[in-house]
Amino acid sequence: MVAGRSETGVEAPTGMSPYQFAVVALCCLCNVADGFDVLSLAVAAPVLSKEWHVDPAIMGMLFSSVAVGLTIGAFVVAPFADRIGRRPVMLGALGTLAGTLLLTGLAGDIWHLLALRFITGIGLGTLVVCLNTTVAEYSSPKARNIAMAVLHMGFTAGMMLGSAIAAMVVETIGWRAVFFSAGAFNVVTFVLSIFLLGESRGFLARRQGPKDLSALNRLHRRMHLAPLAEMPPQRERAGEFRVALTGMLGKSMRTQTILVWVASLTYAIVGYFLLNWKPTILANAGLTPSLAAASGIITGACGAMGHLAMGLFARRVGEGRLTAIFFALAAVTLVIFGIQPPDPIPLLAMAGITTFFVVGAYTGLFLVSVVIYPDTIQNTALGFIVGFGRVGAIFGPMLGGFLLSAGMGRMDTYFVFSAIAVIPAVAMHLANRYAVRARAAKTTASSGELHAEPVR
Repeated sequence: MVAGRSETGVEAPTGMSPYQFAVVALCCLCNVADGFDVLSLAVAAPVLSKEWHVDPAIMGMLFSSVAVGLTIGAFVVAPFADRIGRRPVMLGALGTLAGTLLLTGLAGDIWHLLALRFITGIGLGTLVVCLNTTVAEYSSPKARNIAMAVLHMGFTAGMMLGSAIAAMVVETIGWRAVFFSAGAFNVVTFVLSIFLLGESRGFLARRQGPKDLSALNRLHRRMHLAPLAEMPPQRERAGEFRVALTGMLGKSMRTQTILVWVASLTYAIVGYFLLNWKPTILANAGLTPSLAAASGIITGACGAMGHLAMGLFARRVGEGRLTAIFFALAAVTLVIFGIQPPDPIPLLAMAGITTFFVVGAYTGLFLVSVVIYPDTIQNTALGFIVGFGRVGAIFGPMLGGFLLSAGMGRMDTYFVFSAIAVIPAVAMHLANRYAVRARAAKTTASSGELHAEPVR
């Protein structure tokens, strides 16, 4: 989104009103709940697996059931926000999360847990796409990168909150209290969203229903933008999904799109292995279950700094370039983590440094995607990026479970995932080089047209 008017014809905000700050804060709070939701099974796993005698390979499949749902939510459900509106899709996802998490606390066996985590994943995959596009749309171009970094810091804060709660309750009240707490948090975000969350202005401008002009102007007043006397010219809506695919895979965008998809998929293999297995691996290294769960507070703080660093410096360094650097450094720190002795202090320190680069790179992926895709296809484009990431998230926990079940130690397991982490670093480096060449060619072409104008 750039200053002036977006491709839907509505005025892009040039500043940040109190309402815009409130929407960003609401999305951040929803992402806090999401971080708690994603982490809930990971922090409950050490106690749950002992109580139910679950083999690591089966636990890996349980982790991956969330990722399967995330894939469906991102690929299938999230694009509906471009067609029926972002608000109903987001409210549906929030309500689904609240219900399934509360029911997870009542699960009686592994199969009930598997089904509920799958449905939870659908809600999470849908919501993560909508949160990013909502923050991008409601933020001014100048504030967009830092606003999205703050959004992703909310996810990390949620993981820290989940770790803190798990550390207090998992060995006393039991693992079910973790899911009850996560469900209650989602009930709060659902209720707040009903009263505060507005519809996408771009969607209202595209749909142009009988009451959409008044709804759009209400949002304009809250955002301190000039009211519209009439709707902007309505663009053709037929085949929107096909148009989005053409925009992503057309000649000018195909290479960048495929490279970003590769980066997202391979990043998630590594990121979701770390997210789900780190507490168990630390517990196996000698930390108590409570201390292993509490380690999420340390790694979460480092992750928050990673988000913030990406938001502050991405525009200065270049979104694609900085993301590639973070991926490369993540690969290096994974090796160092793997060879650390089983001592809590160096293990926790390296876990924090690894998280800094891994989650910072995750924020970078979204910043890159918001920059390269127009707002008319952003929900679909981000849905594909998240979706490919969730395909990787299916295999990451399963691969970790099979490696650990086969008897591989921490060092060998982390060497495997370090090698995988090299792939997104290379992909983002190539994507950035391609983007630089494409911008240079576009600038040259525009300059040539300007020089040719007097001749015509």
